[in-house]
Amino acid sequence: MKSKWSFLYAAIATALLLTACGTDTGKDNTDGSTNGTANPVEDIDKGIDDKQEPTDPVASNNEMEKATVTDSDEQNYTIAVLPDYTLTSEEPGKDSLFFDADGSQFMRIETIANEPGTYDHLVENMIAILEATNEASTPAKLTDEAAIPTGEGIENATVFANGSVTGIVFERGSMIVRLTIFDSPNKEHFLNFLHMGETIVTK
Repeated sequence: MKSKWSFLYAAIATALLLTACGTDTGKDNTDGSTNGTANPVEDIDKGIDDKQEPTDPVASNNEMEKATVTDSDEQNYTIAVLPDYTLTSEEPGKDSLFFDADGSQFMRIETIANEPGTYDHLVENMIAILEATNEASTPAKLTDEAAIPTGEGIENATVFANGSVTGIVFERGSMIVRLTIFDSPNKEHFLNFLHMGETIVTK
């Protein structure tokens, strides 16, 4: 009789154990998450959706719609000049476009007739000028598209920099343009000078 009760207790215990094992506390819910646990994929997606789209640094610096078309007094070109900058004649064949708040930050503008050999001479001379501005370093050619002038009619643009001084030479029709930009150490005016320089056309 004793063994009969022992067998009955064992059978009951086994049934209870099987019932407990059949309960899945981690069973998937219809919303794609487990009981009491957030879905990590959903958390990542939500984090991406909540992120703000980055702004375009080039577009934020390009405000040429506010520029005024200005004639050079000494050279045969016009240029669109942004507010807070002033175009002045430096000497025959050279103009300067100054940042009004700090005259040490400016762009020298030279335009020369596009004749055989002139382009190469201007590039070589430009590199020599950059070397003279900082003898401790060597001018480096810039290949970043954001630093190279573009626009209708602009061809063979070459850009070299040495510290805060940048030299640019490009062809546009019958004219070769050379720009020498003397900027602040962090080049905060470079894009403005570049965009203004891109608007230089023959009168």
